Amino acid sequence: MAMMDGSVRTPHFVGRGNGELPHNNCSPPTASTSSTSLPRVSFPPHPPPDQQRGAALLGTIGTTAAAAALGRPNPRVYEVWDQVGGRNRFLCWGRCVTGPRIDFWYSCCAWSFIIAPTGFYFIVCSPWLWMHVNPWMPVLTGFVFLSTIVLLLLTSCTDPGIIPRQTLQVAVAGLEQEVATATGAGAVPLDAMTSEPVVQLTPQQDADGYRWCTSCKVVRPPRASHCRDCDNCVLTFDHHCPFVNNCVGQRNYAFFSGFLYSTGCLGVAIFSGIGIYFYHVAGGSSSDSDTVFSGPLLYVLLVVIGAPTAVLIVAVFGLSVFHAFLACRGRTTKELLTGRVTVGGRTLSTLRVPSLIHARDRVTYPMLLV
Repeated sequence: MAMMDGSVRTPHFVGRGNGELPHNNCSPPTASTSSTSLPRVSFPPHPPPDQQRGAALLGTIGTTAAAAALGRPNPRVYEVWDQVGGRNRFLCWGRCVTGPRIDFWYSCCAWSFIIAPTGFYFIVCSPWLWMHVNPWMPVLTGFVFLSTIVLLLLTSCTDPGIIPRQTLQVAVAGLEQEVATATGAGAVPLDAMTSEPVVQLTPQQDADGYRWCTSCKVVRPPRASHCRDCDNCVLTFDHHCPFVNNCVGQRNYAFFSGFLYSTGCLGVAIFSGIGIYFYHVAGGSSSDSDTVFSGPLLYVLLVVIGAPTAVLIVAVFGLSVFHAFLACRGRTTKELLTGRVTVGGRTLSTLRVPSLIHARDRVTYPMLLV
């Protein structure tokens, strides 16, 4: 963890700027220093992951603290996120947060299933539909396509409700109290000797569903869970969706549901438009039946474009019905699959709380790390 103000907490560690852990505020012995005057402190050859994370953050803090002494501002949270957070990535200078890199190919698959059929629809079919069916058909399809893209971006680039780790909470002024208010768990006390967080869950809190996260060192409120992909605790955690490259939680669940319904409508619009176009062109009922898309090429395109679109419609409608059922039951995907329900409540209509990670806020010094 880190100390934000000038108050002294024991032990007091000060970053040295080179990534090393402090040696009891004593300089290491040199050739000119007697071995009896200064004790030598030894560390294991392979420190545990938490100690490695703390050492890396001490180096970052020490370097940036020296830069701050020269008049440079302290770094923002997103700039030191790899030391104080999980595996999420930030875009647009901390304004957007998305999931880990392991979801890249799943995300590409989702975008391809949306862009490819839509592109074929507007390039090949929409001119004919505009002239021979109704101009509103491609116009409305375009509107649904834009809404699908917007909802997908909102789902992918919105903080799903990440609970800041203890290290981050003490690095940003006032964040500890804000997290305690948002989670209802209260502030986490610290051991006076070791400065480690002390877990003090009452029997009532345990019955209500509060849990201690050993990775984030925070008390999770009911319905929150730790995502193994993003390595963060998320409020009202539903599931991690690799196709949108983000967790689905309290702050983006409504966007995700809207994306499902919009994608289903887009699939129906595209599939029906392509079907009408192919029916008239292949049947020769249109004066444009001599188009290049005729004969075997027409049926190849029908299979290549139509089959993925049909699969998309079936999958998306299945998910839409599933999440509509969850919304009516007041359950999340994790609660339904695991059968562990501590407290029911709203999912789709849950109030969207402000983001707790404050990605563009600057960290404060000095800092005491656990």
